[in-house]
Amino acid sequence: MTNVTGGSPAAVAPISHLFSAFDSHRLGVWILNAGLLCFLAIATPNFFNIANLQAVLNDASILGIGAAVMTLLIIAGAFDLSVSSTMGLAPVLALSLFGNSYGPLIMLASVLVGGLLGLVNGLVITRGNVAPFVATLGTLFVYGSLGAIATGGNAVFVTSPFLLELSTGTLVGTVPYSFLILLAVCGLCSFILHRLHIGRWIRAAGSNMRAAHVNGIDLQWVYLILFTLTGAVTGLAGIILSGYLASAIATQAPNYNLSVISAVVVGGTSLRGGQGSLVGTLLAAWLFAMVNNGLILFGVDSYWQYLAIGVVLVAALTLGAMVDSVRRWRSAIRSAQDRRMIPRPPDD
Repeated sequence: MTNVTGGSPAAVAPISHLFSAFDSHRLGVWILNAGLLCFLAIATPNFFNIANLQAVLNDASILGIGAAVMTLLIIAGAFDLSVSSTMGLAPVLALSLFGNSYGPLIMLASVLVGGLLGLVNGLVITRGNVAPFVATLGTLFVYGSLGAIATGGNAVFVTSPFLLELSTGTLVGTVPYSFLILLAVCGLCSFILHRLHIGRWIRAAGSNMRAAHVNGIDLQWVYLILFTLTGAVTGLAGIILSGYLASAIATQAPNYNLSVISAVVVGGTSLRGGQGSLVGTLLAAWLFAMVNNGLILFGVDSYWQYLAIGVVLVAALTLGAMVDSVRRWRSAIRSAQDRRMIPRPPDD
């Protein structure tokens, strides 16, 4: 069956889905990315050096891996503040248990430990009826303390060739392996969100939790799965970061939770839940990595990086809101014009 334009609905849907990445909620991050790229091209030509671009991709990938799965969680109307501590505890325990002899086993152990920590979060929230903010704020301190106790506050060095190559190596000397892992994680999240039934349940939970419950959706299982997945993927990001730094410590990513949530919000995902964009999240992760790299190239102190992230967050949201206001204003004008064009019925 064809639509009125002569094309099939199946052919039109992917095109509309592609262009939906450019809507007003994500336009701010597109504008900032384009503007910053132009500025860095003029001010710091070294930015486009292959080695520097690989470094930016590495930073964006470590942030984006966690932000991708956090996007699903926020679409469902929740978030996880404990990912900062999971980033440290999962690789620390994996390395403490297996040393540096078996790289793939260490990576798997970090993912499993992260998944277990996420499962604990999910159980506290779903079975204990504790709000996600309170539950994950508590486990943020618990997991961080456990990581410090397990290592005595010391770093665990990473010497496994597999982990070092995975975190710092590149495919054919160009694309970092960490970026390929990011694409795989985003593909998994997109598959869950758009191809599985749980994807519809995730959006329903974030849009209207009461209505989702009335329609028979088991919200407890949805949140349990999402928090477990968030922990597992965070454990993966943690072991990649550990290989990148050649060491693991409980406090290796103290502000990872705020950076991840900021990337999701700047990318156009609503904190109220129900809607979001993985494409926008990836763009925001790349934007934050560019900002940090640009400050390093300019020799700016690292403490200014968090100020820059705050400025970017406000600027992206403000631009998106301004564009959205203009579009609503133009839509209102068109609607008013259409109403005036409708002929009035004759008077009796």
